[in-house]
Amino acid sequence: MVCMASTVAACTTPQAAPEPTPVSEAEPGTAQYDKDVFETLLGNHELIRREVKQLPNGIEATTESDNAEVAALIQNHVRAMKVRLEKDARIRQWDPIFVAIFDNAGKIRMEIVETPKGVRVQETSDDPWVAKLIQSHAVMVSGFVSRGSEESVLEHQAPAK
Repeated sequence: MVCMASTVAACTTPQAAPEPTPVSEAEPGTAQYDKDVFETLLGNHELIRREVKQLPNGIEATTESDNAEVAALIQNHVRAMKVRLEKDARIRQWDPIFVAIFDNAGKIRMEIVETPKGVRVQETSDDPWVAKLIQSHAVMVSGFVSRGSEESVLEHQAPAK
C-alpha cells in the first residue's frame, strides 16, 4: 500500500500492483496539488531510491521506486517543478536554497527523461556558482528521500558565493 499523507503512520509495506489513489482533492498544476504530491512522496520516502552523479556544471540524478504509483508521483513531481522554475511559480520561499534556485532559474537547464520506475534528471548551468547551487539542491533532495518529512522542515543554505 502506498501511504497517502493523511495515513502515513498506518502504512508499512508496498503492494505489488497498487490501485491508483488520488493524492489530492486540488486541481493538478495548483500549488496545493503540488504540495500534496510532495507530502505524499515524503510519506513514502522509504519506497524511493536516488542516485546523484556530480558533473562539473551540475548534476545527473536518477530517482525511482519499484512501486508503480510512487514512480508515477515522482514523474509528476519533477515535471511540475520544472514548470514552476520556468514560470517563476515559487515554492518554499522560507527555505534559502529555494529562494536562490528561483532567483537563478534562468541560468538552470533541466532535462528530464522518464524511466519505467521514475526519472533521470540532468540539471546544469554555465554559471559556476549556480552549478554549485544545483549540487547543493541535489544533496537536499537526497535528504528528502533519506529522511522524509524530518528533512523537509529544515532550512537549507545556498552555497557561499
